[in-house]
Amino acid sequence: MINRFRKFGFTSQDLIITAFLFLVFLAGLVVKLSGWKNAESFDYSVSDSKFEQQLKADFRGLEKNNFTALQNEKLSRLNFLNDSLISEKDKQEQEELLAKFEKKININLAYTADLQRLPGIGKVTADRIIEYREQNNGFARIEDLMKVRGIGVKKFEKIKDLITIKD
Repeated sequence: MINRFRKFGFTSQDLIITAFLFLVFLAGLVVKLSGWKNAESFDYSVSDSKFEQQLKADFRGLEKNNFTALQNEKLSRLNFLNDSLISEKDKQEQEELLAKFEKKININLAYTADLQRLPGIGKVTADRIIEYREQNNGFARIEDLMKVRGIGVKKFEKIKDLITIKD
């Protein structure tokens, strides 16, 4: 019989592993068919009833309206915290950007590379800024930067503290 397995390319180690798996399978069949098992099964009804009692005790005295008011109060607190976290995050990002720059960039004198250091300003937008500056004899106010195609209110809000028109 071993020669038949070797005919299919089995090594001696393959034969040992196959025999072990076969024996484990047979042992499992014997256990399954003989009825060897603990007949005690766990009764979940006791733990379920304890859980239901605890729930009732926790919400006893809360009427539906009170519960809804409690939910609304928690929701408003969460919204307040979320808003404050968002504003803190924006402030932190702005402070990090300001720390990156030693001084503000003068948009009337800056080169393309300097303008590209600003958040959201790439080469094309920097070239447009320079082109606008040359056609209009510079920027009179930093808000005039929004007249450049590609710079909207949001982008301007991000960079307004990083730019200047004065020396």
